[in-house]
Amino acid sequence: MGARIPVSESEYRLLERLVGRVEPGKPYTTEALARLTGLDRSQVEALARLLAEKGLLQLEERVSERYRLTEEAERYLREGFPEERLARLLAEHGGRMPVEEARRLLGGEFGIAMANASRKGWVRVESGEIVLAAEPPLVAEERRLLERLSRGERVSGDDLRMLRRRRLVEPVKEKATFITLEEPPEKLLGRVEVEVGALTRRMLETGEWRRVRLRRYNVAAEPPRLYPGRLHFFRQLIEHIRDVMKELGFVEVEEPPVELEFWNYDVLFQPQYHPARSPTDTFYLRQPREGEPPRELAEMVRRAHEEGLAGSRGWGYRWDPSRAARLILRSHTTAVSARVLAQRPRPPFRFFSIGRVYRVETVDPHHLPEFHQVDGIASEDGVSLRWLMGMLGELLERLGLREYRFRPAYFPFTEPSLEGYVRVGSQWLEVLGAGLFRPEMLAALGIDYPVAAWGMGIERLAMALYGLSDIRQLYSSDARFLSTIPSRWRLYAGAPV
Repeated sequence: MGARIPVSESEYRLLERLVGRVEPGKPYTTEALARLTGLDRSQVEALARLLAEKGLLQLEERVSERYRLTEEAERYLREGFPEERLARLLAEHGGRMPVEEARRLLGGEFGIAMANASRKGWVRVESGEIVLAAEPPLVAEERRLLERLSRGERVSGDDLRMLRRRRLVEPVKEKATFITLEEPPEKLLGRVEVEVGALTRRMLETGEWRRVRLRRYNVAAEPPRLYPGRLHFFRQLIEHIRDVMKELGFVEVEEPPVELEFWNYDVLFQPQYHPARSPTDTFYLRQPREGEPPRELAEMVRRAHEEGLAGSRGWGYRWDPSRAARLILRSHTTAVSARVLAQRPRPPFRFFSIGRVYRVETVDPHHLPEFHQVDGIASEDGVSLRWLMGMLGELLERLGLREYRFRPAYFPFTEPSLEGYVRVGSQWLEVLGAGLFRPEMLAALGIDYPVAAWGMGIERLAMALYGLSDIRQLYSSDARFLSTIPSRWRLYAGAPV
């Protein structure tokens, strides 16, 4: 006798339950075997597939088509077909009535009722009236056909096509699994051997261990990989930065990304002829094209640009209010800070915003037309460039960036200004710009106290932290790629947590 075929305990019990209940060579559906064995249909199908893979039975899937009644057909069976209702209506009115009166009473189904009743010879139209041309009661043949289908009876192909044209039935495909045993179940039981993962006390006590075989284990096999759900790694970094900002006492503010040029550029003392304000760098809206800046503030901004404020001589050009009113996609989150300062908050305060910004860029491994920035402003006792550098140093260290440096820089709306660099691996990376808002800019807003400001791009920092070479990978939805990215953003004081 050849080697026995290993089966599980559940597969063995299914074969045992089939003994004396099935005939060899006869196909049975899984529903039929479920009734015969007292098992669940899905359990029978699953076990039968396993036995079929081992050659112990034959499994065949058959697809059949049947027709079921549509919701419209169900309603007609309950309430009557439109032509039946028209015939009853005519019978109640002495066999004839004006067309318009019937149209009013039948509503949206009048056209269907007339078409079918006329085709069947039930009615005719004479001198603007509908006349009943057949003896009531009149019953639609479609009703009889639908009732036969409801009882599971067959109807002819022509009748089915007619019912489908009226959208009274729709085809439904049904899949059935048929199982056939080529040999009696008791003979199959002699060819199999139960394979178990471990011996139990019951097996030892009953002697069942004699008929089972212990499953072989491959101790060198890799365990199954588990992929628990989590936030996208780039979203995790953004949320971590948000948490750090709140830890430092900053309050988050939000504004929509569609912004006036006024808030994005003019309030920040950036001249209207600056190249960053051209369509080659800034996205302009087509519809709507313009908004309305606040009048009093717009006048102060005009003076700052044309004449100068707080000791400044301004930019010395004619400021155009229509240009300031144009709608754009904001190019930096400092526009949010400008709106906050226009409300003239009293010190001490710390505000920040995180959001998407938009610039006209060609998509390549290092540039996208939209990216994220975090922006912050603060004013309190002792605010100075030294204070700002200390606060930024604390922020960078809480993000796990222990090596950083600052150097002087130029920005249109801050003076003095600086740039911040961090060391990630072997490279120094520029990650932020900062400074004290210019006096003429603050004067236009009616602010007479110093305000420190800074902004940081998140994508560039994220690429360095995660060791990515293509900025587009930050937005990947490939689950296989995402599963390879560890949570390396969880850094504190330079050490992984």
